[in-house]
Amino acid sequence: MKKPNTAVICLSHELNAGNDLSVDSVNRLKKTSELYDSHDCKYLITTGWKYKTDLETTLSKIMAQYAIDHFGISKDAIYEEPLAKDTVGEAYFVKRNFFEVNLNINKLIIVTSDWHLKRAKEIFEYIFSEANDPKLYFYEVSGETAYQAKEASNSSILAFREMTKFCKKGDLDDIYSKMLKHHHLYND
Repeated sequence: MKKPNTAVICLSHELNAGNDLSVDSVNRLKKTSELYDSHDCKYLITTGWKYKTDLETTLSKIMAQYAIDHFGISKDAIYEEPLAKDTVGEAYFVKRNFFEVNLNINKLIIVTSDWHLKRAKEIFEYIFSEANDPKLYFYEVSGETAYQAKEASNSSILAFREMTKFCKKGDLDDIYSKMLKHHHLYND
């Protein structure tokens, strides 16, 4: 029997040139599916927007379908968050759209690549910082080595810190107003 209080989220990565899931995406989904089963989760969450013009659907839907087809996850157990365009959006929109409705979920398992874990942890812990927010658990998979070097020069965490410098931690309205004003993916 599934625990009514646990959800697992697979943070999205990207698609390759043929619009298939990247190696990191597949590895993350595999780990997420394993955790979904071993922790008797009620929901598996996928994220990602239609970030390429040649895509027919969102990354969250592509990932959800992969989990259904390859890992036997029930479509009814999957929540897709198509508004997320990056890690900040994943944390923000999942908290706003999923957790505002699923108040009984008090445990969130977050799966990402090793090279992305530190940034993801800082962002999720900032957005999910209120006393009544679910408890967060982080798991990593080995990511492709090319992304290790790319992450080392990634300045998005500095931009996040600057954006939230005058925000109240966990305050969704405050965070969203800053996203709309200062975050290049959401201020269009």
